[in-house]
Amino acid sequence: MRGRLRWSLRRRLVAAFVAVTLVSIVAIALEVVPTLESSLAQGRLGALARDTGAAVDAADARGDRGLVAAVAARTGAAATLLVPDARRGGALAPRRPVTDSGMAPPELGADARRLADLARSARRTTRATEGDGSDLRAVVAVPVPRTGAAAGRRGVVVVEERLDDVARTVSLVRRRVVLGGLLGILVAAITGTVFAVGLSTRLRRLEQGSRDVAAGRFATRFEVDAREDELGSLARSLDTMQRQLRELDSSRKRFIATASHELRTPLQSLSGFVELLRDEELDEEEREQFLEQLAVQVERLTRLTFDLLDLSRLEAGGVELRPEDTDLQELAQRVAAEFRPVVERQGRALRVRLVGSSVQQWCDPDRVAQIVRVLVDNALKHSNSDDAVEIRVARSGGAARIAVTDHGPGIAPEELPHLFEPFHGTGDGSGAGLGLAIARELAHRMRGSLTVDARPGTTTFTLELPA
Repeated sequence: MRGRLRWSLRRRLVAAFVAVTLVSIVAIALEVVPTLESSLAQGRLGALARDTGAAVDAADARGDRGLVAAVAARTGAAATLLVPDARRGGALAPRRPVTDSGMAPPELGADARRLADLARSARRTTRATEGDGSDLRAVVAVPVPRTGAAAGRRGVVVVEERLDDVARTVSLVRRRVVLGGLLGILVAAITGTVFAVGLSTRLRRLEQGSRDVAAGRFATRFEVDAREDELGSLARSLDTMQRQLRELDSSRKRFIATASHELRTPLQSLSGFVELLRDEELDEEEREQFLEQLAVQVERLTRLTFDLLDLSRLEAGGVELRPEDTDLQELAQRVAAEFRPVVERQGRALRVRLVGSSVQQWCDPDRVAQIVRVLVDNALKHSNSDDAVEIRVARSGGAARIAVTDHGPGIAPEELPHLFEPFHGTGDGSGAGLGLAIARELAHRMRGSLTVDARPGTTTFTLELPA
């Protein structure tokens, strides 16, 4: 099937090249060749009329023989003098001798006689072509005001010239057009075949690469050639897509592996504590400790499950935002109040500071509070127990900003590029490493940004929301 389609594309391209050439040849044969024949005939007819008129004007007083001889010599064609014949009711009739050779005048056709009558009645030169093909003739009729032999009677000189050379020229051009057309069709077929083969080969490479990628072989590379055309641009786009899919696939595998590990750890702990609780020799104090550890692991597992669900919904675009006019200072104070028991238990300080006037922002307050909650939780976990954490609310350059600052050990420079990746930095056991990934994704969904400024002894995460 693919072979038939591929050859079909080649045939269509070749047929298109040949069809364009054939149409051009037919157009030339139907338009240019007849026009050429008409132009050549009209040109010869005009020259014959001018030469005949000039000869008549120069030889008006030489008599019949001198007039006809002068016209024949000037034009190189057969000339006939027609004068009114009283025996025929004044109709034009040839006079003798009337040809340059002294022979009897050639028999004039009905069209030539009508042309002569028209020239006499209109008192002007008339001309026309008669016949067609190899029998094409140019006929010119020029009125003669006076003739030497018939003074006072108006006559007409009729000149006929065969246009055999015009017919031969047109025939030669027609043969050359046909020969050139056949050669053009051959060249078009060869050129179209070469072009079609090259095009189908490039398309076949792209097709094979796309099939490999669809089959999950992301190591396949699309061959990107140097040609700056549509297929080259498509190949570059597909190659970029392939690299992104490979990175996504690698991230997906890492995500699954890390998520499995994060889920396995609390599950193994739960399993171990359950086995320990089945021991009947445990005293009440040990049993209470194990139950407390069970509660901690269940809470950790629950939090991890909800975080995974949130991240999955965010990546799938299933999170619906409900924006409303929000006072960000009040929002920050509500979040800080949620952490008051933890802060008091640790003997720490959590302050909310407003920079400038009140900051009103059109946003989803629940999602903004979720982001601030993640930032405050990280600040409390990764700073010293005697250091204060500050939430600063301000408006700068039209954008609303909520910054959370702690004075912990800071973040290593090599960690910064991966800080917002899922499951990054979970080795300390402080969490699953999903909070910052969820926070940044939420910020992006609200057309905002989440950035970090990490220096030795100070770390500041800033949520910026556009006006």
